Amino acid sequence: MGRPNVLLVVLDSVRGKNVGHLGYPRNTTPNLDDFAEQVTTYTNARSPGIHSISSHVSIFTGYHVAEHRATSHGARISQGHTIWETLADEGYRTGLFTPNSIVAESSNLSSFFQRVVGPKRQELLFPEALGPEGVDGDPSYVKYMLESLHSDSPLKAVLNGLSREFGRSQGAHDPKREHGGKYVDEFDSWRESQEDPWAACINLMDAHYPYIPQDQFAEWGGGGKLEELHREAMGGPLTTQYLGDRPFWELEATESLYDDCIKQADAYFGQLLDRLESAGELDDTLVVVTSDHGEGFGEYSVLNDAVRLIDHSWGIGDEVSHVPLVVKHPGEDTAEIIETPASLTEFPTVVEDAIAGERTKFIPQEGHTLTTSYRIEKPGDELPVSKEDREPYFGPWHAVCRDLGGTVYVDAVRNDDRARYRTDRDSERNDKTAVDRDFVDTTIQELSDAGIMEGEKEINQDVEQRLHELGYK
Repeated sequence: MGRPNVLLVVLDSVRGKNVGHLGYPRNTTPNLDDFAEQVTTYTNARSPGIHSISSHVSIFTGYHVAEHRATSHGARISQGHTIWETLADEGYRTGLFTPNSIVAESSNLSSFFQRVVGPKRQELLFPEALGPEGVDGDPSYVKYMLESLHSDSPLKAVLNGLSREFGRSQGAHDPKREHGGKYVDEFDSWRESQEDPWAACINLMDAHYPYIPQDQFAEWGGGGKLEELHREAMGGPLTTQYLGDRPFWELEATESLYDDCIKQADAYFGQLLDRLESAGELDDTLVVVTSDHGEGFGEYSVLNDAVRLIDHSWGIGDEVSHVPLVVKHPGEDTAEIIETPASLTEFPTVVEDAIAGERTKFIPQEGHTLTTSYRIEKPGDELPVSKEDREPYFGPWHAVCRDLGGTVYVDAVRNDDRARYRTDRDSERNDKTAVDRDFVDTTIQELSDAGIMEGEKEINQDVEQRLHELGYK
């Protein structure tokens, strides 16, 4: 066997708690569960951060969030630090396939791949007609209507404006129109055209907000009243909705829609495996399946009961940090379950060793994992709560996961808040005095600035709109 291919599959926003082989009672991940029975499964894998940009940078470079500090949507990192560049230098063909605008557009992460397939969604109902971005400035309804009536397709232009609501649409992004299957198809076509070994990242975003499953996957929440309520909440960050007037019971119920969407992502992952196997390439490929972060559905923060988790905006508990991790090394056909804490920052090392013919685990040499988030930052004006109530949301948040005497614990801290909990029980907290705050602080302090940030990328209006529809603006 020659050099192995490399495939990273990111099941965007899929948390460990809702994965079948990690104990979830619903059959959300039948394909991933079957795959896990044949290869290596990590039951205590931790994401480096809780946001797409910070986690993807850590996965691609091997640096912790506290080292690279790429935390904004427009983050630019300098060349020469990602595993994809290393692979290209060694003769691999590299590709990125993702609908995630942060990875593909607003940051510069896509520039480190030779082939990029980014968001496919059409922002306008009728792309050939006038849209709000075609009118200078921030047009009023009257101005836009006048411009529409004088355009080549007046009716279509009016409908474009209504669907977009001038940048505040509740329905412009419909995940049913841009599902993971489209990116599996694109990857498959690209793979078939490669003569050299290939290395690819596929980000399947089906489980990311908005949680709108395709009809064939609507088993627990889709297609009914719950989906109608969720569509009412769409059109920007969920945080403004559920820290505002919408009730938290509705967000809690939305987890059923999320489960449908996980099943959708899993189905396309299954298609991906089938095609690799049919092509005779699965056995010769390093396959890493994971998630960049989890998701919150109104759970109380493990650190402070004044804070409830909404999507992946803040917090540091297992809801947002515990992720699935299933790995198949080239030629591997024996199942192994690893309970030792694992970190996605080990990805570059695992890849380089696989190319050298070695099987390295995702277990850090230091024996512990670290999850970090620096959001929300002061003054927190994006929070729809009074200034005096914002402090519990401010970062930084840190969580160290490690094995202590045969039991895996997480020590989590945020300013003066602290908690220790066991990962084998739902959010069981010990006395705050049990937290080894000195160990957490020392772990952070020992990490120096990696010096890979080189500023911010300018984000244009179209990308801003896509970020808005994904709940980021």
